[in-house]
Amino acid sequence: MKKMLLPVITALIVLTSCAASKKLTAEQQYMNKQYKELKNVLNEAEVSILNDSLKVIFPDHILFATASDQLKDDIKPTFERFAGVLNKYDKTKIMITGHTDNTGVAAYNRDLSERRAVSAKQLLNNNKVDNERMFTWGLADRDPIGDNTTEAGKAKNRRVEFVILYNLK
Repeated sequence: MKKMLLPVITALIVLTSCAASKKLTAEQQYMNKQYKELKNVLNEAEVSILNDSLKVIFPDHILFATASDQLKDDIKPTFERFAGVLNKYDKTKIMITGHTDNTGVAAYNRDLSERRAVSAKQLLNNNKVDNERMFTWGLADRDPIGDNTTEAGKAKNRRVEFVILYNLK
């Protein structure tokens, strides 16, 4: 009996420690719920979860005309749904980054990318997302996700990204 008891106790300890290590923190559970809702309401965007943050990428061709920082009217209902989820999960901060391809002068691309990020922030703010939660940054062509030698790659690089972080106070 004693011979069988030791392996059973050892197995229970191992299983218990494995189960405990798989438990998510309250912050991770909160972010996972938000991730699932964003995936559900944002068909136009790529939504991913990275460690303890969420990333939402809107391609430029959906949001802006070429070389423009004015959001297209047909994206506004999508931003309304996006804002609804952001407002529901108000324990987060949102970093909004604008991007361009490498065509043109670097100073113009920096300015354009910042104006795109600000334009996206303003539309979210118009949908009641608190300005204090959002920060903008223009990255111009510094973080390409596509090949800048092709038109398809350049189109991928002209985008706005949102990184959503749990707000630790």
